[in-house]
Amino acid sequence: MAKKQNVKTLAAMPAYNEEKYIGSLILKARQYVDKVIVVDDGSTDCTAEVAGLAGATVIRHGENRGKGAAVQSILAEARKIAPDILVLLDADAQHSPDDIPALIKSVMDGHDLAIGSREEQANKTPYYRRIGQKILSFSTRAVSKASVVDSESGFRALSSKALNTLDLTENGFAIESEMITRAADNNLSITEVPITNIYTKDGSTINPFRHGIGVLARILVLVSERKPLFFFGVLGLILSVLGFLTGLRVINIFSATSVIPIGTALISMVLLTIGVLCIFTGIILHVLTRRTR
Repeated sequence: MAKKQNVKTLAAMPAYNEEKYIGSLILKARQYVDKVIVVDDGSTDCTAEVAGLAGATVIRHGENRGKGAAVQSILAEARKIAPDILVLLDADAQHSPDDIPALIKSVMDGHDLAIGSREEQANKTPYYRRIGQKILSFSTRAVSKASVVDSESGFRALSSKALNTLDLTENGFAIESEMITRAADNNLSITEVPITNIYTKDGSTINPFRHGIGVLARILVLVSERKPLFFFGVLGLILSVLGFLTGLRVINIFSATSVIPIGTALISMVLLTIGVLCIFTGIILHVLTRRTR
């Protein structure tokens, strides 16, 4: 059995219908930490029972409330325990507990949030997932200004400072992006640590396309709230350009036929109007948010 770290360490997993893998993950994680917590997020299988038999402390949600809600429950319980380091990992067997020491070391070296990055083993990730991860990571960087390559990795370690500082509100999978954003807001030290990349055919039960769209939508909401000028400005500019190009088509058709294409002209006017309104909305919200800070 591997030697435990000479610090008070806690590992925690949000879990939903993961009875197949949860037991072995807990047993492996216990080699490297002092205590393991599992938040059973309304599972309909034996996830909670198996987790308890494997030696984890189990917190149960009466209904499925989402990963973010499970992570919030983990943070609340962890604050009561007050560990030096909290390690979060998913319960679908796509994270190897053997990478826990590397994340713990990174926090012990002075970082507040160490994120397990799958980037070095990107060739093992399905192509469609790589595209989705890059889009979501780019969106997270836009809102947080943190240079994180793999923002959607749920395998991460938090220092006691991060644990007591981060106030998270997302209930869904955008919790990972929100965590990075809040950490950057509070000037916490963020780093990435290479981890093993594991994809099992029956691991995650969530449709990756629907998952990606849902996370992206929530990140866009964060962008609109935190950077309204950027969000509404870019949106308004795109719509205005489309309206302008549509207007040029109207002019070309009229020049060639002396007939005004009413439908196309209306589309041009609507696009230009909404585009200009978006730009002014961004400016107004930008001024208001600066005054409230």
